[in-house]
Amino acid sequence: MKMQIPLLDLKRQYRQIQDEVKEVVGEVLKSGQYILGPNVEALEEEVARYCGVDYAVGVASGTDALRLALLSLGIGKGDEVITTPFTFIATAQAITQVGATPVFVDIEEDTFNIDVGKIEEAITSRTRAILPVHLFGHSVDMKGILEVARKYDLFVIEDAAQAFGTECNIDREGSSLWKKAGSMGDVGCFSFFPTKNLGGFGDGGMVVTNNEEIAKKVRLLRVHGGSSRSYEYEMFGYNSRLDEIQAALLR
Repeated sequence: MKMQIPLLDLKRQYRQIQDEVKEVVGEVLKSGQYILGPNVEALEEEVARYCGVDYAVGVASGTDALRLALLSLGIGKGDEVITTPFTFIATAQAITQVGATPVFVDIEEDTFNIDVGKIEEAITSRTRAILPVHLFGHSVDMKGILEVARKYDLFVIEDAAQAFGTECNIDREGSSLWKKAGSMGDVGCFSFFPTKNLGGFGDGGMVVTNNEEIAKKVRLLRVHGGSSRSYEYEMFGYNSRLDEIQAALLR
């Protein structure tokens, strides 16, 4: 007898936890708090603590996480961002959406991650940031990335959409120092798309950082540039809030 085995069966996962899922969704619906409610706040606190950073901001998707991270650093028209060509299109797409230009650096043959040894030759006077991608749960050589970034005064934005929980040894001053993916650069970006290693039941994303000003700006940008409660706005932003139901399910 032939049997078709799907590469990814999300229904199987749901069947294992369906009672808990129904309970969680029901609690959110009964609460009447559907936008930026207590589950979003709690998930942000839990992700920040788990990743070892000071701030985490829930957004609508991993793509938005990248775009808002770039904007929070002031990257835009005329700037260049070094990244990898071997990634989902959202990485380069986010760069172009803010008006900047992606500059591709080739990958390593064994890890498929960006080849740190080739980054310096791609740096120009217009380079503002390096955007490495931790692919397939395997960390980029972040020690090397950070050294290049410090040398040329560049921002580092980690695309950790496929690497929630991955750790990397950045080995400072000869001592082992293990850090979570997303926590080593200026900003880290996560996706909660259903196929990711921490996946929800729809779209979702998270921006993590140790910089208070970056976190504040991302919080503004995700709600049209201001506060949905006061209707006072400081800038033009986006509708990019993490859904309360998704946050509850992710927890």
